[in-house]
Amino acid sequence: MTNCLILLSSPVFAERTVTDQLGRTVAVPDKIDRAVILQHQTLDILIQLGVTDKVVGILEKWDKYLPGAAKCIKNINKMPTPGGLNTVNMEALLALNPDIVFVTHYAPKDMISQISDAGIPVVAISLYAAGYEQTSKLNPELKDADKAYNEGLKESIEIIADVFGKREQGQKLINVIKANQDILKAHLGIIPEAERVRCYMARSNLKTYGRGKYTSVIMERAGGVNVAAAEIVGYKEVSMEDVLRWNPEVIFIQWRHREAKDQLVNDPAWKEVRAVKNKKVYICPEYVKPWGHCLPESMALGELWMAKTLYPEKFKDVDLDSMVQSYYKEFYGIPYK
Repeated sequence: MTNCLILLSSPVFAERTVTDQLGRTVAVPDKIDRAVILQHQTLDILIQLGVTDKVVGILEKWDKYLPGAAKCIKNINKMPTPGGLNTVNMEALLALNPDIVFVTHYAPKDMISQISDAGIPVVAISLYAAGYEQTSKLNPELKDADKAYNEGLKESIEIIADVFGKREQGQKLINVIKANQDILKAHLGIIPEAERVRCYMARSNLKTYGRGKYTSVIMERAGGVNVAAAEIVGYKEVSMEDVLRWNPEVIFIQWRHREAKDQLVNDPAWKEVRAVKNKKVYICPEYVKPWGHCLPESMALGELWMAKTLYPEKFKDVDLDSMVQSYYKEFYGIPYK
């Protein structure tokens, strides 16, 4: 009788590669069961792809960056937070035994190396398309920002959907964005530069967004002009003198900074600004995220909301409320309130 030695091995998942938005080729497991998400934009996209059951850890301060996530992820308040946009606690991360970690495109190189050296695949998401020199920056100089954000959001959805095996849902999301943008373009038409509404994105501390940020792009797509874009790049603090000189016709305030509206309209320094005089200071709805980065709901709904706010007569037949409800039920699984 021949003695046979039978070797038993644990199952090994096949590996494949993806190219992240820093241009890095990353080997990832064929099946993802445990993901750590250290970027709020990726977390938002994951919610819309319907794979939050695979998330075992998220970024610190997620409630500041993406407060709406609590409506969609059960027990998110109890979820481990092993790092943030710029830092990682390796001990806490390793304790979660993740199959993959998603980080922001401007995460420090040593942070990415720490995670990679521990044998964990790291995928960086930027939401805009540019060469590495610009993609790795928080405040990029984009030659064609409109194109960079359109291509970059599509690419980010495709990467994340591919990693989690949700290509069909990812394409559905991309299709809705494209269809709604077509509605916007058809209704808005071509508005000469001199006739565009002059806009400003306000915060109580006078920080605003210049060129290179999606904030400028969303205003331009809505038929406006970002008054700060000609003079500043990225996210910076300006002076009251700058605001008075720019004298915007409309002021927008992000939902997450909505408390700033009362401070602004009651501040004597702002009372001479046209937008305040004419009571055209608007808090963006939660689905409008005119940050430095675009998000699916911003492109699909936010651009339309902003255009309808600036040019209501052009969008009389667009039932935006119904579009918002349809989108939320389809991609968030909840009604919009």
